[in-house]
Amino acid sequence: MQTQQIVHLFNDDKFIDLTIDLFETTFPTKSVYYILKKKGEKLNFVKSTNIQRIDYEDDLEKFNFISTLNETSTTIVFFHALDVIKQDIALHLRKEIKKVWFVWGYDLYEKWPLLKKGIYEKETHKLINRNKSIKKKLIFNPISFSVFKMLVKIKAFLPTKLNQFVNNNFNTTYYKAVSSMDVLVPVTPNEYKIVKKINKKLIYAPFTYGSLEDLLGNNFDKNVLESNNILVGNSANPTNNHIDIFIKLSQVNLENRKIYVPLSYSGSEYYVSKVIEKGKELWGENFIPLKDFISLEAYNKILLSCNVLIFNHVRQQGVGNIVAMGFLGAKVFLNKKNPVYQYYKEEGFKIYSIDEINNSSVKKSLSKEVYLENKELFLNLYSKEKVIQKIEKLIEIVKDLKK
Repeated sequence: MQTQQIVHLFNDDKFIDLTIDLFETTFPTKSVYYILKKKGEKLNFVKSTNIQRIDYEDDLEKFNFISTLNETSTTIVFFHALDVIKQDIALHLRKEIKKVWFVWGYDLYEKWPLLKKGIYEKETHKLINRNKSIKKKLIFNPISFSVFKMLVKIKAFLPTKLNQFVNNNFNTTYYKAVSSMDVLVPVTPNEYKIVKKINKKLIYAPFTYGSLEDLLGNNFDKNVLESNNILVGNSANPTNNHIDIFIKLSQVNLENRKIYVPLSYSGSEYYVSKVIEKGKELWGENFIPLKDFISLEAYNKILLSCNVLIFNHVRQQGVGNIVAMGFLGAKVFLNKKNPVYQYYKEEGFKIYSIDEINNSSVKKSLSKEVYLENKELFLNLYSKEKVIQKIEKLIEIVKDLKK
């Protein structure tokens, strides 16, 4: 078999150095790594010297980059998150080039309109002034997708408003880019079923951004069974549904426990201010918003002080935190509409839904028996050995793919 060059397309993100190390450990020198970043802009996270930088807003650089990819007959392109720039790249590549989409979360649930309409809970929905008439029943309904796809073919004969709806949802760069993909690498396998509703030809492949050993480092052998604080959410993105979970949590007697809420990225100043205002109103000094980036060491110290993790996302988000904290023995509460909750329940993890939050459930740490059961399950999915095996399987699937 002719050697196939693997081209990785990244943004400047905290997981990238780790990802490059994993691929170089498993298949050294078989990949080329590109960071999409404007000239003159500082790289905030990526430190690897094994990268090349592309300014996609420079027309000549963009042209040369696309031309180089198209002229290499054996290229495989790995799209790590399908943002606007990568959508454009995908649509400029020859059909013969193998295209692999690594779903991050925002690039699925916040880019595909029919999914985005269901990711906010009631109070968060009000706060960000979303349209109250949105029907959440469209979220993961396969009939809706098939019906609307049929409408695309006959849209010229549809009334103006319905025609506009079809254009906004299906005649878009995003929809076309997703339709051009050959392989899907989701965070949880059940997301594959969701994306297949857009692109039926997609093939599933596994991958995980980092192992437990990478995520936890010196904290690998620790646990949080004797800790007492609570972590709520993973960012300032409204998809955390902060206000809704705050109201739910305010009905519980938390005594003097601290509530840590990461708010250092991904949300507007207005939203962050409202979240802090509500948190302070409910818990005063025990509410601790994490507005600024802190060192990994400082963040891990906070995580180790928490024996309860509460994520109210409807969409898949913050899985790295869930994996790390779950492995350390935190009691994990997730929104039961979240694909991550559904997946972990199917895999036998002892996790809880937001609906189960009450005085008793939040007060008690996991038993040692349950902690050890969860720990073994997390190891079976996310140990270094398992993560490398996933990469080996991923490469096998992609290289054997017939175009």
